[in-house]
Amino acid sequence: MNHISIEGMDGVGKTTTCRLLAERIGYKFIEKPLHYLFDDDGGIENYQTIARKVNSNANRDFTSMFYALGSIYMYGMFQGEDIVTDRHLASNYAWSGTEHNKDVYDLAVKKLGAPRLTVILYSPTDVIVKRLIGRSKDDKDIERAKQSERIYSRMIEFCKAYHFPYVVIDTSKMNPEQTVDAILEELEKHD
Repeated sequence: MNHISIEGMDGVGKTTTCRLLAERIGYKFIEKPLHYLFDDDGGIENYQTIARKVNSNANRDFTSMFYALGSIYMYGMFQGEDIVTDRHLASNYAWSGTEHNKDVYDLAVKKLGAPRLTVILYSPTDVIVKRLIGRSKDDKDIERAKQSERIYSRMIEFCKAYHFPYVVIDTSKMNPEQTVDAILEELEKHD
């Protein structure tokens, strides 16, 4: 299995980039892997309902384990396939990692190993907020975007701590095709 993980804040172009990258290199695009478990009809409504409840839970041990289980489930389900994912363990850690739940990440990394490359798509907070407002002035992620610099540093911290090959790509002045071109250049360097 080859796995390329695309990480970043909402509004940096993760999903669009994942789809384009997967198409260009012939990998399968995986978004929200637990929806394959919770939604039989191909939709993601049940997963979204469960994820909202999980995310509102103050227990970060629980949230970190929930998303780690999603990654473990995904690796079992797509064993032997090449995949591009919209988020993986670095995002999980950035939002749910604490000094008390390092063992969750230790176990997940022990079971899964590192992706071929973790790509952290970066944009400054003001660019993210502008993009989110462009989607909807009431986008729930606008408030979360204000934490972006802290979240990005935690993603990098995770990759360094677990020796994940990673790269940070600033998407603030790139369209999705340019972003994919930059990722392909990085993949060549990491082979």
